[in-house]
Amino acid sequence: MVHNPEKTYWHHEKQDSKQEIITIALWPYRSLGSRGYLYLMMGFIGLIFILSLLFYSLGAWPVIWFLGIEIGLIWLVFRMNYNAGRNFEQISITPEATVVEKVGWRGDKRHFNIPSPWIKASCIKGEGRSDKLILKYHSERLEIGSFLPPREKSSLADALNKSFERMRGAA
Repeated sequence: MVHNPEKTYWHHEKQDSKQEIITIALWPYRSLGSRGYLYLMMGFIGLIFILSLLFYSLGAWPVIWFLGIEIGLIWLVFRMNYNAGRNFEQISITPEATVVEKVGWRGDKRHFNIPSPWIKASCIKGEGRSDKLILKYHSERLEIGSFLPPREKSSLADALNKSFERMRGAA
């Protein structure tokens, strides 16, 4: 599955008239798009170029190499951030089971198949740490949406529990 941040995060699918599947896709929010990134880097490179000319005119030409390294480091940090933004999780809920698929930025996939009658979502408040959104089933726990902000985690936990109840009623 390829995700598109321009589309909605939540959607329902009905494969036939008997079986409903609730599918929820989660991915990290990125406020700076590719065009904004291009403008930011062009502005930064322009600023570094002007500073390079200034240092060169002052006779401090060795500083120019450090300014070049600075551009490379900033590019590397942004690249790492954008790679982390390719993480996503897909949760598919049916009356029989809930399937969680976690896809890392390198494309590695992990699947978790959880019986739907035994599942519950909860948001655990962390002291000094970020809140955790946990799916509890039997004696197991699975953290999902670790990249989401705390406000979204609690509302997602409520929405997931409503979806689980809806599917239990459909079974």
